[in-house]
Amino acid sequence: MKQVKTGLALGAGAAKGWAHIGVTTALARPGLRSDIIAGCSIGARVGAAYARNRLIPFKRWAQSFHYRDVLRLMVTPWHSGGLLRGKRVFNNIRRLIPCNAIENMPRQIDAVAIGFSTEQARGFTEGALHTAVSVSLRRPGPLTAVRHNDYWLVGGASVNPAPVSLTCALGRIL
Repeated sequence: MKQVKTGLALGAGAAKGWAHIGVTTALARPGLRSDIIAGCSIGARVGAAYARNRLIPFKRWAQSFHYRDVLRLMVTPWHSGGLLRGKRVFNNIRRLIPCNAIENMPRQIDAVAIGFSTEQARGFTEGALHTAVSVSLRRPGPLTAVRHNDYWLVGGASVNPAPVSLTCALGRIL
């Protein structure tokens, strides 16, 4: 008999992203567990916390935010080479979600990004979790692109904001 896998697609958009914390928490109460997680932008960040079993500390961190905290995390000094590099945000992710290779995560996860020049969606099914999440969070324009495997990448929200198709592809569901 074929084993059934459950998948969870977590989309882009900050307000929806924070709601993902509540959804994943609610799904866990009756014992539902997602085997496959695909996320885009904030969905990748929440998905990484969920896949790494670090959703509770991540939730506490998110609930402690005030408007000023968001600005303090995003804006960097002018001499650092850009207005919004997001380095503080990505350092917080690294602290809250201990670094693992994607392929060694307790649950299968992928984060959506796009090639800056090709505009084609790219997924991260292996490699550093923090690289995948930080690239998926980057909006073209305000946040700088990241060079990864000979591609300049930014977040995939403009191409695949709700990665249902990617979730299906990861589970080999047609």
